[in-house]
Amino acid sequence: MLCLIPFKFLYIFSDFVFILLYFIFGYRKKIVLENVNNSFPELSSKERIAIVKKFYNNLSDILMEGLKGFTMNQIQFQKRYKLINPELLNDYFDLGLDIICVGSHYANWEWGIMAAPRQVKHQMTAIYTPLTNKRINKYTIKNRSRYGTGMIPKSEARKALSEKRRIPTAYLFGGDQSPARIRNVHWMELLNQDTAVLKGAEHFAKLLKCPVIYFDVQRVKRGYYTVGVSTLFQNPCETSEGEITEKYMRTLEEIVRRKPEDFLWSHRRWKHKREREEVTTQE
Repeated sequence: MLCLIPFKFLYIFSDFVFILLYFIFGYRKKIVLENVNNSFPELSSKERIAIVKKFYNNLSDILMEGLKGFTMNQIQFQKRYKLINPELLNDYFDLGLDIICVGSHYANWEWGIMAAPRQVKHQMTAIYTPLTNKRINKYTIKNRSRYGTGMIPKSEARKALSEKRRIPTAYLFGGDQSPARIRNVHWMELLNQDTAVLKGAEHFAKLLKCPVIYFDVQRVKRGYYTVGVSTLFQNPCETSEGEITEKYMRTLEEIVRRKPEDFLWSHRRWKHKREREEVTTQE
């Protein structure tokens, strides 16, 4: 029923959810505090706590907006989630080029899959990790794809991306989560912490010879977002090993440092540790 209430009442309820998450249940507060403290050691304790509280405000809004998204139409999405420079993507489309699009769990990432198809010429296709609950997974895919975005489970990505498509395709990757396994990852320092990063976007960019585009989602105000796109690499095959992944994460880091509260701090992003032998080898 929450997805049916008007936006102005939705955010009143979101304020209540914030109280529950932060003050009552302390949802993943230990993880959030640890992530923020380790990422911003130069800040005072008071400044870090302020980031944490704003994060829970952001998380509450995302949860409520995610539910609201199940009943939103395309007009609402285009009004509230605007791509500000689609011409950059359309230029690639006119050249007949597929593109690799990278983003992160920052601000509202859920609405993008539903809002993008009507704002760009490319066929939008998201590479996703299936949820454990098959019923919820099926319902989520149905909702996310209802305006034309294709959904490909990551286990089928290689086969699906190697097939020739009728029109140029924009493949959506989110590589800012902690990998399930640390085999064949890219290690780097991100937000003052040794970080294992997935290399899927880099791998397929080189395989398909696709430009790499970053999607920067920013909250303008509650319920309204803009998305700016920028080219990270025009010719991925001319890059060295790990260069694309490094640039992707450095771009994310710059965005997070400007407005840290909109990042998803409740994820155990830094649970993996690099083996000492590997550190010595890379140094």
